[in-house]
Parts: sequence; structure tokens; C-alpha cells
Amino acid sequence: MPESKPLRVGVIGAGGIAQMMHLHYLFSMPERYQIAALSDLSQGLLESMGDKYRVPENCRFTHYQDLVAQDLDAVLILTGGNHYGQALAALHAGKHVFVEKPMCYTLHEADEMIEAAKRANRKLMVGYMKRYDPGYLYGQRAIKSLREIRYVQINTLHPAETGYQRHHNVQRFRDIPPDVLEPLQKADDASVIQAVGHVSPLLREIYANVVIGSMVHDVNALRGLMGEPEEVLFTQLWPEDRQDVCITTALKYPNDVRVIYTWAYLDELRDYFQEIAIMASSGRVRIQFPSPYLRHFPTPVVVQGMEDGASYTKQIVVSYEEAFQQELIAFHDCIVHDKQPLTDGATGRADILVLQKIFAALHPKGLGGEAGQFA
Repeated sequence: MPESKPLRVGVIGAGGIAQMMHLHYLFSMPERYQIAALSDLSQGLLESMGDKYRVPENCRFTHYQDLVAQDLDAVLILTGGNHYGQALAALHAGKHVFVEKPMCYTLHEADEMIEAAKRANRKLMVGYMKRYDPGYLYGQRAIKSLREIRYVQINTLHPAETGYQRHHNVQRFRDIPPDVLEPLQKADDASVIQAVGHVSPLLREIYANVVIGSMVHDVNALRGLMGEPEEVLFTQLWPEDRQDVCITTALKYPNDVRVIYTWAYLDELRDYFQEIAIMASSGRVRIQFPSPYLRHFPTPVVVQGMEDGASYTKQIVVSYEEAFQQELIAFHDCIVHDKQPLTDGATGRADILVLQKIFAALHPKGLGGEAGQFA
């Protein structure tokens, strides 16, 4: 495929993250992308975003099945919830697929998606923008010089999202009929039950929205730095009867390394905080991510070490390049130059596996679904 010819892409889902990031950056790179088709369940949103990004009126669809049938090079799936059905349809239609996290809810769904991509000889890339962040990549290189890594600490303090979204003027329409939404919600819930068994509705919601919906980013970033954990030592969730939860888990890594990871929803204070800190005998590297809803905010890296008998601390700001844009550039590069995506389907499946083990550690007895085999 000639590099000078932009990829014709269809976008499924024109909601929050599509408006804040993906549509903006796709439209800003006409040398790489042409937004040729758009799909959303909301007719009002479809018209609003279709007009803004100059999508032809006959290429706007409320059913994603109509979009994947179009003459497109690739499909970007940016909806919330489970992405299994849309991704499988796009792959079966012979399209390259970029799918926002999580790629799906279950290992069985992940296997089907990976096999469909293989059969179609198409790229399947999962949208983990942190893996393409210049600050993260610097930190990834910096830890290679650390001797005797002993301990990794991850803290994610997650405030309410509205404070970080308001300035984007995200468009929302309440025009989706309930009889359209209800079957989709039931299908998502059925997938969650397949993943974790018949746990309480609240725990199913926590699995979908917190564990597989948010913590998946951190687990993927951790695996990109440290590889695969050997064992989940424990997981605790508190308070147990509310949606605004905190979760702490401990992972065992090779060479007797431990990872302690806490994800906490603290809604009122508008100060998103996320840090992955790698502690070694010889030094420390701290990667500090900004809110994912702020464009071009850098990811500082704090490096500590010893020099001539004295300790030092330095903060590195690598770049103001936006991670969401960088992953879209990488997706284009994978298609045009026939490269395997850094965050491919196998990577997404490995993340689901780790997260199911983390979830299973909450209930070591009686947990059903796929996660039950890890209890």
C-alpha cells in the first residue's frame, strides 16, 4: 500500500474518548487518514460528528454492520464496554482493526479475535496509548540500567472524569431508544458472567468498569516494563458494597520481586495521579502519567541514583507529543509497512489473563467463570 495514500478508515463510536482524542487526531493527519465512515447508536451524535469531520452523509450508520461492509482499509472501534462483536465483524469483513481497551471481556472472545485476524491476514491493535507515550518509553529504557530491582509500586488515584472532560465540550444526545440499549447491556453482562461467574451485580460492574475497563491500562504498562508475573499473592477490595472502590493487589515476579498495585477512586479532588515506581538497590525510576483526557500534557520521569558517593534526583520531560496521536501513527505504520503492532491481540489477551487472576484472588473459593480456574 503506497505510503502517500491515506488510509480510508471507519470509526465505530463517536462518544467521549473519540471526541476528545481519536477523531481530533485522525482529522489532523490527512496524509495518513481519511475518516470515510462513521457509526454511532445516537443519530444526533452521528449527525453532529459527521458534519464536524466531513463524513459523507451516505457513510453515516447507526448499525456498525453497515459500516464494516463499506470499502475501508481499517476500522477503529471506540465504543464503551465490550468490543468483541464489532471487532470480529470488522475482521471477518477483511478490515484492519484498532480497538480501544479492553479488547473484550473473556479469554474465549480474545482467542476468537486473534484467530480472526490471523485468518484474514489483518492487523489487530489494542489502544493502550500509554505504551506509545514518549515519557513511558524513556522510563522503559531507563530501568534497564537498574541493578537488583526489588520492588515496584503502582498508585492510581482516579478522580471523577467530568472535571477533566468539561473543557472538551463533549457532545451527548439522549436519543438512543431503550429497546436498542437493553440487548447490548444484556450481552455485555453475559460476557462478564462468562469471565467471572455469577458473582453479585456490583462485582460484575466492578470487573467491567474498573478491573477490565481501567486497571487494564496499568497492567499492560507494568507488563511492558517487567514482563509476566509469576503469581497473584492477594487482592483486596474496599468498601465492598459501593461503586467508588479501592483495590490493592500484590504480584510476585521472578527474582523475588514484588509489585504492589493500588487503584483508588477518589472522586472529589480534581487531581489525577498515576505513578509506576521501580525501586532497585542501585536507583529508582518513577513514571508519572497525567490525566488521559488532557492533550499534550507530558509524562515526567523521575530518576534517582548515586554519583561520586552522592545521591541525585532528576526529572525528565521527554516530549509534549500526545500519546493518543503516537499510537495512531503507529497503527498507520503497522498497516503500511506490514509490521506487527506492539500492542496486538496476544498482548490484550495476556492482560485479561492477569486481571482475571487478580479478580479471582478476591474470592479464592466458589468463583465461577473463566476466572474460577485461577482461584
